[in-house]
Amino acid sequence: MTSANVDTIRNSSADARDQVQRAATPAIQEGKRQAGVLLDQSGDLISKVSSRAGETAADLGRRIISYTTTNPLTALLLAVGVGALLIGATRSLQSRR
Repeated sequence: MTSANVDTIRNSSADARDQVQRAATPAIQEGKRQAGVLLDQSGDLISKVSSRAGETAADLGRRIISYTTTNPLTALLLAVGVGALLIGATRSLQSRR
């Protein structure tokens, strides 16, 4: 292979590389733009989910307090029962180790 052939191959490969870069640039830019849009949308979604979770927790707290105020004896029995179940589950898990 002569040096002229090597130079020709180098030049044609450099031209091909430049063409690929020029062709790929719009697609890369569009991909970056879409990634930014998705990032913005996911941030909005996370904010909404967080807000709803806070509202749900606050509503649940209000309902529990209302139920406890209306039915104190039943609420106490439920609390004792749940506590007994948690203690039993904890002991069961500890005995398996």
